[in-house]
Amino acid sequence: MSAASDYLEQALCEHFRGTQLPLPSNFFVALHTSDPSDAATAGTEVNTTDWPAYARQTVGTPLSSAWTASASEAGGGKQITNANTINFPANNGAASVQVTHFSIWDAATGGNMWSHAALTAPKTIDPTDIFSAIPGALRLIVR
Repeated sequence: MSAASDYLEQALCEHFRGTQLPLPSNFFVALHTSDPSDAATAGTEVNTTDWPAYARQTVGTPLSSAWTASASEAGGGKQITNANTINFPANNGAASVQVTHFSIWDAATGGNMWSHAALTAPKTIDPTDIFSAIPGALRLIVR
């Protein structure tokens, strides 16, 4: 199941108080080796020591076509999924990296995490492998 970040929860509350929720021009997908939690816990995002070519990847623009339209989710709530394939660069490191979660950010580096979720199953990225999220692979659910 996915979750809204502490940042998004706070921004949404402030939006109801009249402070405009800042919508970025693009969103970026990050990969994690463990759950980043709603607080965007430092140290969980894949790092360039273990995966030298790693970088967050854009979801694409326009945002309206980067994600599917919201749809009812079997357990209640609504879901969206990535509409396009999102390719990460090859793991050109010396060792394998296991990714377990992804998150959505408003910047290629730094920035604010908006949401996070577990992958359907952990994925080990061996040296020279790439990580590709085919359409529908990244699912965000709001309940």
